[in-house]
Amino acid sequence: MKMVLFKIFFILSIMKKNVVVFVKSSIVPGSILLLIAALFIVTPGGNATFLSTKSELELDTGLPRSAQTDLLITSDTEEILASEPLDSFGFSSQKTEYEEGTIRRNESFYLILRRHGLSALEIQRLTDSSRGVVNLKRLLPGQKYRIYYENEKPISFVWMQSPLQFVRFDWDTELSVERGSLPVTPVESEYAGIISSSLYESMSDRNGTPQLVNELADLFAWQVNFFGLQKGDHFKVVYEELFANGEFIGIGDIQFAEFQHKGEVFRAYLYEHPDRTGYFDEHGNSLQKELLKAPFKYSQRISSGFSHSRFHPVLKTRRPHYGTDYAAPKGTPVLAVGDGVVTEAQYRGANGNIVQIRHNSTYRTAYLHLNGFAKGIYKGAKVTQGTVIGYVGNTGLSTGPHLCYRLYKNDQPVNSRNIDLPASDSLEEVFHEDFSRVVERGNLRLQYLPLQQELASNLP
Repeated sequence: MKMVLFKIFFILSIMKKNVVVFVKSSIVPGSILLLIAALFIVTPGGNATFLSTKSELELDTGLPRSAQTDLLITSDTEEILASEPLDSFGFSSQKTEYEEGTIRRNESFYLILRRHGLSALEIQRLTDSSRGVVNLKRLLPGQKYRIYYENEKPISFVWMQSPLQFVRFDWDTELSVERGSLPVTPVESEYAGIISSSLYESMSDRNGTPQLVNELADLFAWQVNFFGLQKGDHFKVVYEELFANGEFIGIGDIQFAEFQHKGEVFRAYLYEHPDRTGYFDEHGNSLQKELLKAPFKYSQRISSGFSHSRFHPVLKTRRPHYGTDYAAPKGTPVLAVGDGVVTEAQYRGANGNIVQIRHNSTYRTAYLHLNGFAKGIYKGAKVTQGTVIGYVGNTGLSTGPHLCYRLYKNDQPVNSRNIDLPASDSLEEVFHEDFSRVVERGNLRLQYLPLQQELASNLP
């Protein structure tokens, strides 16, 4: 037996660079013997059987080399503890509790924390720590907050500035004030509708549906006349609903959509690739135009259309109206319908506050009667499609809040509602094979989506 042990330690001294041992914790002296015993099997005849093929040294095992196997050794003496569950704001759900509240009118940071047991000195120290991080004067009525407790002692205040953004104030072990944002979870959903009656009344009880309708209207703006829908028209849509901290916060991307209007079927597919993203029809033609159909995020009511002879409500005479009037609440954001350069941003008589944008050598647009200009909008400023350039107002010769939107082609006024604008670039051939799989999957989803709900005929 002594000879066997001598052989063991001799071999280890030679092979220590070749033997690979994996351990999860430090090895105590007692476990060294277990390690040696695992590496060697002493046969009744006194021969040591080596179980690792990592060494080129061959022992008299009595077994063929192919029968020797690698040995992975780990120490199970240390228990792996499960990670502690944390809530969306980073607090242990096992160690802490919270009380949720809503900021009331004339309620301040100081009043909230005093009501929950903090001293004036503690609140002052937190206020000092918040400087340069957050403006405590911006607490608004209706915003939510949480007070976290550990062992019935308040340890933290979380102020929800928006459905996604929050500020966390900690004072238990050390003072800290940090901004944070909640993770957004997209959940795929679907909806189908048959046009019949009032749209928003029939859909108001479904979270986010009005927003979904506007997204659809934007998507098919150049294919479907949403001011002339007919009973029996229908749509199907597969889209994302967005959730944060378990609460619905809005609509995400539309994945696939179908709209049947006057017997004609239009389909849209979202294609996402690091080098190319956009909405296309089944042939890869872009559904997006160089210019938006209208200068709003959400569709607005048309109060007066393009005309060569319109009775002017202020001047009480007939004269051309080379634009489209959108009745919208004062302050509604107005968007640039396309990329371009601002050529005018000023107050100009009967037009009121006006912005003009040159998009290219062919098209320019004008936005009249604005309440004011957005930050960064001035003559010479570059804008991209969808940039907020101003806000709906009632300046100049106007009877009420509205936007007069005008489109010019080769410096001649044209009707923005029926002009056929050039589309964005179609999908390049290199993406066609990948896109065909998207189309196939989208068609299957839309095909088996039943038309169960009834919607309206007056989409905006």
